Amino acid sequence: MRQNKAYVCLRRYTPSDILSGMRILKFFKSHHTMSFFIYGGAACLLAAALWLAYQYVEPAPPSKVTIASGGPTGAYYGYAREYAAFFAKHGIELEVVESKGSIDNLDLLADPDNPVDAAFVQGGVSTPEQYPDLRSLGSLYYEPLWIFHRSNVSFTMLNDLKGMRVAIGAEGSGTNHVVKKLLAQNGITEDNATLIEKGAGSAVSDMLNDQVDVVFFFSGVGSGVIDSLRDSGGVIRLFSVERSPAYVRSHRYLQHLVLPEGALDIATNLPDRDVNMLAPSANLVVNKDLHPAISYLFLLAAKEIHNDGDIFAMPGTQPNNKSTIFPLTEEAENYYKSGPPLLMRYMPYTWAVNFERLKIMLIPLLTLLFPLFKITPPAYRWQIRRRIFKWYKDLKEFDLKAYDIETAEEALAMREELDELGRAVMDTSVPLSYLDYIYSLKIHIRMIQDRLDEVIKAQLPLERAVGDSVSETKSSAS
Repeated sequence: MRQNKAYVCLRRYTPSDILSGMRILKFFKSHHTMSFFIYGGAACLLAAALWLAYQYVEPAPPSKVTIASGGPTGAYYGYAREYAAFFAKHGIELEVVESKGSIDNLDLLADPDNPVDAAFVQGGVSTPEQYPDLRSLGSLYYEPLWIFHRSNVSFTMLNDLKGMRVAIGAEGSGTNHVVKKLLAQNGITEDNATLIEKGAGSAVSDMLNDQVDVVFFFSGVGSGVIDSLRDSGGVIRLFSVERSPAYVRSHRYLQHLVLPEGALDIATNLPDRDVNMLAPSANLVVNKDLHPAISYLFLLAAKEIHNDGDIFAMPGTQPNNKSTIFPLTEEAENYYKSGPPLLMRYMPYTWAVNFERLKIMLIPLLTLLFPLFKITPPAYRWQIRRRIFKWYKDLKEFDLKAYDIETAEEALAMREELDELGRAVMDTSVPLSYLDYIYSLKIHIRMIQDRLDEVIKAQLPLERAVGDSVSETKSSAS
C-alpha cells in the first residue's frame, strides 16, 4: 500500500524543519506556482525568440543628418533649408553645410573623415566609376544653364566669346566643370578669353559694374541670382543657345529646354523671346550605407518640395528616376516603383520607422504565439487534473484490498490510511473551478470508508465476543 509520501517524509525532521519544509512543499504544490511556471515558461520562450530576432533588427535611424548644399545665394542652399525644415517636422535634425558646388559636394560625400550624408549634385559632373560608393535618390528638377551677358556685348554662338571676360563658376562647382567642356568644344580656352572662376552671385555683381562680359551658371528657377535679370534695368540679357539639340547629342546628360517668352515676368515680358537652354538634372546623392529610413525621409521631402514642378516641369513629374548620375538606392527603386512603404502612407514617420524596424520581430512572435495559445491552456488543465487523478491510483488499491478485508482490525487500519489520503487530497492546491473533482474524489473515498465501516460494524462485536470468551477460558484454567 502506497502512503502519502509527504506525511511519511515529515516524520524524520524536527517541528521547525517540518514547518519550513511544508511551506516549501506547499509553494511548489500550489496551482498558482504551477500556473506561473507554465505561463512564465511560455513567456520566457517568447522573450528568447524576440531577443534572437532583435539581433537582426536594423539600428534606429540617426537623429542628425548632414547635407552639403552650395553657396548661400544658390538654389541648392535654398532647397537644403526647405529639406531641413521638413526633417525637423519629423524629429530629425538636418544640418546644412555650405560648399563650393557639385564637385566639392561629391568630394565631401566620398571623404570618410567628413560627416556628410547627402548632397545636391548637378548632372554631368561625374560618373559612377569615379565614386563607386555613392548612390542617387533621383532627379529633383531641371537645372538649366543660364548665360547672362551685358546688353552691349553681342554674340550669336559660344565660339564668339573669344577675347571676352567670361565667368565660368567657382572652382569645384558643377558649373565650372561643365562650362569648361562646353567652351573647349567651341574652341574657347584661357589662351583666347579671360576665364574667371567666380560664383554666380559675385559674378553678376561684377557684370553690373562692367567687370565681366558673360556669366555662366547652372541653377533652378528658384535661385535669387535670376532676379538680377529683372532688376538690372536692361543691363543684363539672357542668351539663347541656338544649337541646343546639337549639344544634347554630344552631352547625354543635357536636355534641350525652352524658356517661353514672358515666363519669368509677364508684366515686363521677361524674357522678350523664347530662349533655348541646356539643362542637366539636379540629383540628390547619398552614401550607399545611408540608413534606409533616412533615405525614405529624403524621398518624402523631395516629393513635397519639388512635386509642384516649375516653368520647365509639370506638377507631379518630379522627383523621378530619370537622368540619374549614380545607381539608385534600393529604397529609391522601391519608391519610384511602388511609392512609399505602406506604413509611411498611413502613419506618422516615427511610428512607421519603428514598426518597420520591429517587423522582423513579429515573425517569431506570431509563429510562437499561435501554438502557445493552443498548447499552454490544455497543458495547464492537464497538470491540474493530473494532481487530482493521481490519487485514484491509491484509491483503486484501497478499493481492491477492501474486498479482502475480513477483520475489524484490518478495516480500522485501512480506514485510518483513507483518512490520511482524504486529508492529502484536501491539501491539493487547485483552482476553484476544479474543486468539483476534489469533492468527487472525496465521495469515492467515503464510499470505500462506508464499506469498511460495515465490516467494522459486523466484525468488531464478534471479535470482541471471541476475545472475551478466550479470556474467560484462560481465567478458569488458572
